[in-house]
Amino acid sequence: MIPAAKTTIVPVHFFRSGIPALLMLTLLFSLVHIRAGRGKEFSMSKQPVRILAFGDSLTAGWGVVPPSSVPACLETALREKGIAVTFINAGIPGDTTAGAIKRFEAALACDPDMVILELGANDNLQAIPTDRTAANLDAMLQVLSQRNIPTLLAGICLLRDLGSEYNAGFQALFEELATRYEAVFYPDYLAGVAGNPEYLQRDGLHPNLRGTQEIARRLLPVVTDMLANFGEPGADKLQP
Repeated sequence: MIPAAKTTIVPVHFFRSGIPALLMLTLLFSLVHIRAGRGKEFSMSKQPVRILAFGDSLTAGWGVVPPSSVPACLETALREKGIAVTFINAGIPGDTTAGAIKRFEAALACDPDMVILELGANDNLQAIPTDRTAANLDAMLQVLSQRNIPTLLAGICLLRDLGSEYNAGFQALFEELATRYEAVFYPDYLAGVAGNPEYLQRDGLHPNLRGTQEIARRLLPVVTDMLANFGEPGADKLQP
């Protein structure tokens, strides 16, 4: 099991006594707040933006060294674009939606500014009924919606053929939930990687280093757009 990445939080500096009152007021009013998603507040003093990557082994980076997981690759790519972000990797190998929901509240304790929700592959592999998968994801998305946390919901391609009825239900549930909760929908987390030996480990399921980089490359414009839409402070896109 690959451990979750540590949270990095930039400390808020307190004003020292003796600063002239006018200067102190100026500094206080310079902490410009903006709105994000359905009401998430951000402050200029709150950098970098914290993105919680919550999922299974595809998020955790099973089989690759931690700096090469998809969240780590995304963080590197965003920082190279001048966007100040920190990813919290809360991926657990083998996790199903039923297992994930039990630890969801604890994962949110890091107070993320955005969440990438990637789950469902193990539900498919374990033939868990689609109504249970949908109900678990629904419960997590409801919490995120209530807390006004911008969310990217990633779908997943079928990794196991379980018949036409199951297959159709599984493929449809992600988009339906994303629409219901106004989450950004990314149709297939393994797009361009699944079925391609160059991007997969020997098990034929988990991405290798090239695979995690490819997933991050495809996700990058989507995540960048999300950050731009709510004025990511590290990208110098804020207007006073």
